Amino acid sequence: MAQKVVMPQMGESVVQGTVAKWLVKEGDRVKEDQPVVEVSTDKVDVEIPSPAEGVLSQILVREGQTVDVGTDLALIDAGQAAAASPSAKTPETAKGPAEEPSARPPEPVQESSELEERRRLSPLVRRLSKEHGVDPASLKGTGLGGRVTKDDILRSTARSAEEKPAEVPLNSESSKAQPPKTRSAPAGPPGVAEYTPPRSEVKEGDEVVPFTRMRKLIAAHMVSSKRTAAHVTAVAEVDVSEIVRLRREHGARLKEKEGIELTFLPFIIVGTVGALKEYRVLNATVLDDQIIIKKEINIGIAVDTQEGLIVPVLHQADELSILGIAKAIGELGEKARQRRLSPQEISAGTFTVTNPGRKGNLFGTPIIFQPQVGILRMGEVKKRPAVIEVNGEDALAIRSLMYLSLSYDHRVIDGVTANGFLHRTRELLEKGSFGL
Repeated sequence: MAQKVVMPQMGESVVQGTVAKWLVKEGDRVKEDQPVVEVSTDKVDVEIPSPAEGVLSQILVREGQTVDVGTDLALIDAGQAAAASPSAKTPETAKGPAEEPSARPPEPVQESSELEERRRLSPLVRRLSKEHGVDPASLKGTGLGGRVTKDDILRSTARSAEEKPAEVPLNSESSKAQPPKTRSAPAGPPGVAEYTPPRSEVKEGDEVVPFTRMRKLIAAHMVSSKRTAAHVTAVAEVDVSEIVRLRREHGARLKEKEGIELTFLPFIIVGTVGALKEYRVLNATVLDDQIIIKKEINIGIAVDTQEGLIVPVLHQADELSILGIAKAIGELGEKARQRRLSPQEISAGTFTVTNPGRKGNLFGTPIIFQPQVGILRMGEVKKRPAVIEVNGEDALAIRSLMYLSLSYDHRVIDGVTANGFLHRTRELLEKGSFGL
């Protein structure tokens, strides 16, 4: 019986994967859970295991080919496990005349481009394309992986309406004088040609660094996010002096006895999770024209690797203590740097926290990790003079301060809600109740 090796789902926003390398050849015998193929996405490179013991009878997707999640990559014939063993051959077989090679299994039947395109379309896009008489195959999709989105259909409809010739009565004088003119959307100011950026020239001594596969996928995801979401960023200043004190008192002991690195990130996640419980619309994803408010709070944490940024997910972060969060962050970060993350460990994120580093990083405007609706960016902790209240009186003191930047999707979240979430996160962090 043939078992299928399938392109797995590796994150909610991941719709495709690229076969980077086959680790076995057709005809090779494989064991159950043995890695057979390496797959790359914009988030991670993973090795896909064999679903059963047997013989890899057919490879369906070539190296370098990009296919949708759920696509069959190869077939494993479990019934040939014993026959493929060298010990199964008899002396007569080994010494006998060469037999006519058996016919190679036929190549997989390729779906028609129309059916393949239809599978890539959401129900909403299919309905809109039918209502407006738009052929999705004629459009260049702006969604992830080149998918045609609702906005693509609506833009095409609006453009067609603008370009439609104005109707003129047949018996009017103007219709006899000249044919109706076609209107088109203006490309820019009158008399100014559309701007085309100059192409960079490579000169002697310049270093040319080609995009890696992962960098190309990251770039595509970032551009897609900016096109998809209406990005707005709000910034809050947070007094983290109490967190600095807790790290100073407990950090060395936790690292020595439990191997836990008590950085600022676990504290920020605890404050974020607390605010997400009250402002649940921030813990959501977008599906076509719907908001899906998530029950689980799964925090993505951006990790820098040699290949680029990757976002492993801290599942059910609201059920973990601050020490549990700190330990999980360390384990996920190490796996990310060693490229050992499983598909589950980069899937189902509902909100992301990113820390670009400690040096020279005041604040920034992060790009939302689709299909989420918010991302929180940490800034550098700096000591600055601040006005505080002591016994009802204002006083000047040196405090440890950090800027937090929240980028949110204005299609879903209004400014009042976003600012309320950011203010509540600040309150929880400054209160300093972390159970250490």
